[in-house]
Amino acid sequence: MSEKSREELLLEYEKEYLERLSKEEKTKPEQKQISEEVRKEMTVEEAEKMQADAALQIQASIAEKEKINEEVSSIKAELRLLKEMAELNDQLQSLKQELKKPTKKKASPKRKTVKRKTTKKKASPKRKTVKRKTTKRRK
Repeated sequence: MSEKSREELLLEYEKEYLERLSKEEKTKPEQKQISEEVRKEMTVEEAEKMQADAALQIQASIAEKEKINEEVSSIKAELRLLKEMAELNDQLQSLKQELKKPTKKKASPKRKTVKRKTTKKKASPKRKTVKRKTTKRRK
C-alpha cells in the first residue's frame, strides 16, 4: 500500500472510532472537534517539517552538484593538459627520429679545380675636373 492510502485508512478509522465513542456517549462532541483540530495542527506541523527537510535536501544536493561540477572542470582541464602533453611528446619523438636519420647526400664526382689566369686591368685615363665659375648672389 502507498503512504497516502495508509494515511487515508488511518483517518477513516479514527473518524469511525470517534463516531462510535460519541454514539456511546462516552465523549462529548467538543472533544471530537478538539481532536480534529489537533489532528489538523499535527498534519500542518508534519507538512512544515517535511518541507524543511526537503529544503535541506535540496541545499545539500545543490552543494554536492557544485562540488561535482568543480571536480569535473578540474578533470577536464587536466585531460586537456594531458592531450597537449601527448601531442608535444609525439612531436618530440618525430623530431628525434628525424635527427637520427642520416642525411642522404648525392654522390657527385669530384671536379678538378681549374686555375684561372690572372689578367692585369688596363688603367683608364683620368678625367679632368672642370672648374665652374660662380657668381655672387645679391641678397
